[in-house]
Parts: sequence; C-alpha cells; structure tokens
Amino acid sequence: MTFTLVEIAGANFRTDEESDDLNTDFMKRLGMKKRYLPARLAISRSLGVQSRPSMIEADADWGKSIKGDTLFGTGSTLSSWLAMLIQHYGDLDYDLRKVSGLVAAHWKRGLHLLDSDWKQADEDLSKFVRRLVEQADLPLLARAGLRHGSASTDFSSTGVITVPVGEISKETSSGNEVDWTLNSSGCSPHSAIMGGVGSGKTRTAVAILKSIRAKANVPIIAFDFKGDLATDDAGGGYHLEELFGATVIEPPRTPVPLDVLALRSREKIELSEAASRFRESFSRLKGARLGDKQRDAVYEAAVGALQESAPCELGDFLEQLVQVYAEREMKDDGAISAAREICRFPLFTPTLSPEAFFQKSWIIKLPPNVVEESRSIVVNLILDALDQYLNSLPDSPVGADGSRGLRIVCVIDEAHRILGNNLPSLANLVRMSRSKGGAVMLISQSPDDFSGEDDDFLSEMGLVAAFSTNAPPRNATRILGKSANLATLATGQSYVKRRGDQAARKVQSWE
Repeated sequence: MTFTLVEIAGANFRTDEESDDLNTDFMKRLGMKKRYLPARLAISRSLGVQSRPSMIEADADWGKSIKGDTLFGTGSTLSSWLAMLIQHYGDLDYDLRKVSGLVAAHWKRGLHLLDSDWKQADEDLSKFVRRLVEQADLPLLARAGLRHGSASTDFSSTGVITVPVGEISKETSSGNEVDWTLNSSGCSPHSAIMGGVGSGKTRTAVAILKSIRAKANVPIIAFDFKGDLATDDAGGGYHLEELFGATVIEPPRTPVPLDVLALRSREKIELSEAASRFRESFSRLKGARLGDKQRDAVYEAAVGALQESAPCELGDFLEQLVQVYAEREMKDDGAISAAREICRFPLFTPTLSPEAFFQKSWIIKLPPNVVEESRSIVVNLILDALDQYLNSLPDSPVGADGSRGLRIVCVIDEAHRILGNNLPSLANLVRMSRSKGGAVMLISQSPDDFSGEDDDFLSEMGLVAAFSTNAPPRNATRILGKSANLATLATGQSYVKRRGDQAARKVQSWE
C-alpha cells in the first residue's frame, strides 16, 4: 500500500502509556515546554541503534497522541524523518499503520535509552548533553563547546580585516576608494549605520558583513526586528543565514536554545552579580515600574531562582517572585504582570551553554507581531549573556602585524528599538569587547536614535555611516560634523566617518 506526506502530516502518533509518562518526565528534566521535543530526541536516539526496535502490541495501553506535522514538521523536514525511519527498518512494504507502529516503537526504545543515559550522567544536564554528543560522534570542537567554563578561541580571526563601506565605496569628490579597518592597532571593530526607510542602510551593512565574512571565519549573532536579514518564505531577504551558516530562530515559535541565566560559579558574589544584572534587564520591561520595594523583591527572587534551579529559567524566577510577594504581603503590581508576560511563552530552552551557543551563528527574528515584553527580555538577556561570555575569555590574540583577532560579530537591525534605554550590556560590549574579539554593528534609522546614549558610547565606534534622513540636523552635526547635511544626499550616498577621521566624507556606497 502507499501513503502520502499529507497523510503522515495529518496522522496522530503515540507510544505506550508508560513511555509517554517518561516523555513527560524528560520535559521537566530538560526544561522543555512541548511534548514533541523529547519525542524527537527519543526517536533520534533509537535511530542511532543499528537493530530494529520491538514493535508494541496493538492492545497495549496507549499514551497521548501528537499530530504528524507537530512531531516531524512539514516539507523536507518531514520527508527526511520518514526516509530515516524507513531506511533504518529496511522494509519496502509500508502503509500508514505500519509507519505509526514503527514511530511508536522507536519512540519507546529511545526514551528508555535516554533514561539510561540520564542516570549514567548522574542526572546532570551538562553531562547528559555531553554523553549524547559523544554517542552521536560529533566533532571534538563541538564537544568542547558544550563544557561550561571552556573558552575555545578557535574561531578567532587572523590578520588585518579591511572592508569597503558598501558595494561601491568611493568618495564622491575624488573617486578614491574608501575602506574601513576593523582590527589594527588603534582601530575599533564597532559600527553604526543609519538612514531612513529605503535609504540602503541595511544593504550597505550586509555588504560590509559579506566582506568581513570573506576575511574572517567568525560567527554572527543578529537581532532581526524587520525580518529581512534571512531568507523569507518568498525567497527574499539578504540570506545572511547562508553566508554565515546561521540558524534562524523566531521566539517564541522557536525558543532560543541558550542557558541564558548560566552561572560561571555558585559563589555568593557571582549569584549577587547575576541577580543584579537580571534585575536591570527586567526593570527595562514596559510596565515593570520598579520602585525600591519592587527592586528589592525582584533581586531576592532572582537570587532564589539562581540558587535553587540549575539550569535556571524564567519560570523559576516567576515562582520565586510570587513567593517573595506573598511572604512580604505585597499586592500584585506591574512587576508581577511583567514577569507573567515574559513567562507566557517559551522564550528560552537551556540546551546550550553560552560557550557552545556563541560559537555558532544565529539570526534571531523578532518581528513586530512578537509582544514587546518578549522582544525586550530576549534581547536584553542575550546581550547580557554575550557580554559575560566575552569577558570570561582571555584577550583575543594580537598578531605580528598588530591585528587583534575577531571572535564574534553582533548585529542589531532596527537598533532604535533598544537605543536610548541605556542597556548596561550593550554599553559594555561597545566599550569593552574590542580586546576580547567582539564587534558590534548597530543599524538604525537616524542619528536621533543615539541621543539617549552619551558621547563616549559613540566615540567607541570605528565606523559611522549615515544615509538620507529627514531627522533634524542637530544630532547629525554632533556625530558627523557641521558639513554633514543628510537631507541632501542622493540615492546610495552616505556620510562616512571612521575613527581618527577629522571630518566625514561623502561616499557613494551603492547605486
């Protein structure tokens, strides 16, 4: 008999009741919010065993079902799962019932194998993940990245990185080529690229990123508020995921697989500093309204969550905050509402340590339909984790030519959404990450977006490029000098000022 992928996608799959209970246990053990996640892991684990799984009797007690397109996805993803299942079993005579039985058998066997792995790893998440990586025979470099506290520098670049400012990058008055050096002595790898809608600021930023990638095999973490940095459903976008080999995630539809509240140690001062950082990120949420009592309660709740939960998740913080409010007989307020809002959706899953996460490339899509509190806490906590990760590393190596090794590029598109909030982690990354190999690129709409940041913040930029905008000239003059009139720029032109330049230059970046 035959069947179609549409039938598989619409079918209901389940395993026996005992194994289904174990599936629920693994959700708790691994901090997963969806039933299909441990199910996928279990089926994968079983497929790694050469022998066929034992089929489950038809009259067995069955657990809850998961629809095919939820368990396996759709399109090529579904096809790949089905191909692996059929190839593993080695029988060419299949119908929908047989596929369902095969899935149930792999699901059951995989869960019991995972349970054995979990116990042999002393029920420690990091040991468990490392055990799975070793069983999958992944490269040693990937294994090393899973160890908390490890600090691989294998991704650091070598040599001077000099790139054009856009696709053309020629000074309009002389026709001379204009380039920007990120990592020589006295240079800064940070950049701010500004311009109104349709001015080409993102186009120019992507051209710069392409040039960086051609000279340095470093990962990228990009926050995409518009949704056009990666390929969209219609095939458009700037395809950064292809350029950097990046994984595209869209929380809360796809949680960020980062242990975002990971601690380097459990010493009292480390707990206190981590709780204070979390409170500062939380206090910037819309509606949080933290007075003195609320700030103290949030801090205490953060300390409690970090002490008692490993890995610690946002839901653990919410539980602690509710408990602190009850003990202090405080009424629910904006802080409680904000905490509940950021826990309404699964924004993070603590799958990867910061070391492992930041050695890969990611594009994090946060379009306008994502609620503001979710967008804000995702950006704030990831930037804080990146700041802590880079600061835990030794200084990036300096070559004989004076070039500083680059380790990671952080890109924030539509950065006006977070500029002006005085985020400590963003300020630290701009001011202090150069020696650690960090580079920050801010893509925004206008020089006005930087009015909430101080002059020291902007002075750390190695490159400032501004395209046409109708913004008042005051902030443009402050950043670029008196000669910069952004309203008069032609298509594809920008004013470019590099660190050390006395004045901005008018540059044809693209046409």
